Amino acid sequence: MNINLLTARIKCLLSIPFYVIFLTHNKKGFLEEELRRWEEVLPVQKYKSTFIAFIRMFALFREYRNVFFFRCGIIGKLVKKIVPCARDVNFIVESRNVNKGLVLQHGYSCMLWPEKIGNNCQIWHHVTIGRASDKGNRPNIGDNVKICTGAIVLGDITIGDNVTIAAGAVVVKSVPDNCVVAGNPARIKKKNGVKVDISL
Repeated sequence: MNINLLTARIKCLLSIPFYVIFLTHNKKGFLEEELRRWEEVLPVQKYKSTFIAFIRMFALFREYRNVFFFRCGIIGKLVKKIVPCARDVNFIVESRNVNKGLVLQHGYSCMLWPEKIGNNCQIWHHVTIGRASDKGNRPNIGDNVKICTGAIVLGDITIGDNVTIAAGAVVVKSVPDNCVVAGNPARIKKKNGVKVDISL
């Protein structure tokens, strides 16, 4: 038998106890919606069976395990110490302030300290979200926001709905809905589907 296939099967078997946590969690519906969101975003086969979908995602994606443990609160923090996951993703925010559908792409070297994150947000690796100063406020992130690799989002600002923050962008001012921003300092490069070049 192929060693990679054998390893994957062993990981799937070891994931079964965590499905019990999934099933008995008081926000099971929330967790299931988030699981299905991961299936939509990632290039993976979709399964009708929630059991198979969970086992496959949990076994094969450290990033998913990280978000799952984040959602599980104290139990998740304890279990995370012994289960391989994206350990260098730092959530300095309560799960209740991060709406459903959070997907981490690769999920390493991130510092996530927003005031709030809306529905269906995607965050790539090396992203920093937080205060611009020691006593400052933190960003509010809207719905359907994509924050790409290496982006920095700081301060008492609001990122609108349906916004894409390009790789390496530095955002320290609020961004309106339906925009693509890029650069340092970030500028609006697309608004409502039309190419523009507007300062924030």
